[in-house]
Amino acid sequence: MRLDSLKPAEGSRRRSVRVGRGIGSGLGKTCGRGVKGSGARKSPNVRPGFEGGQMPLKIRLPKFGFWSPKAAVSAEVSLNDLNKVDGDVVDMAALLKARLISRKIKYVKIVLSPVPNFTRKIDVKGLGVTKGARAAIEAQGGTIEVANFVTEAAARRERSAQRRANKNKMLQDKLAATGIVKPARKEKVEKTDLAAGGKKASAKKK
Repeated sequence: MRLDSLKPAEGSRRRSVRVGRGIGSGLGKTCGRGVKGSGARKSPNVRPGFEGGQMPLKIRLPKFGFWSPKAAVSAEVSLNDLNKVDGDVVDMAALLKARLISRKIKYVKIVLSPVPNFTRKIDVKGLGVTKGARAAIEAQGGTIEVANFVTEAAARRERSAQRRANKNKMLQDKLAATGIVKPARKEKVEKTDLAAGGKKASAKKK
């Protein structure tokens, strides 16, 4: 081997394709890109999953299952895991301190373990409890105070109704202070089909 005999590995350096050098080369005029369309542009932008305009696979296949937003902030705690909680009161703060739930959890339900190994007397406050877990806790002399969960939509409706009531009361107090009496709502009067003279009222033609 000599310096004048050195050469790159075969296939490592390919000659660049010269396009736009006459129609005889096969890559003239449109340079092998075809006519118009996304592929003929400078920067083709085809999104992932695009199948050229036909019905894509993600739409051809049926939808699978259902995802509840509440599932991301809900958790189940096994009855045996309550042995890790310090103290006799079990609530959200106690579960968080024992690292049985994370900070994003808002709803907790205590479930019965497959092999119950719980012999403590505890007071459950503000948590959901299954039927089997309730029986196991009450058998040890514990008490359960189930939480009354209020959904965000229900709370929003309640606040809106309270604002309307306060606004109406404020308006009535202002009218009473100025001496203005709010006119009473007119009673609905039923229309009679016949006029007083016994003849049917006829509409005027335009």
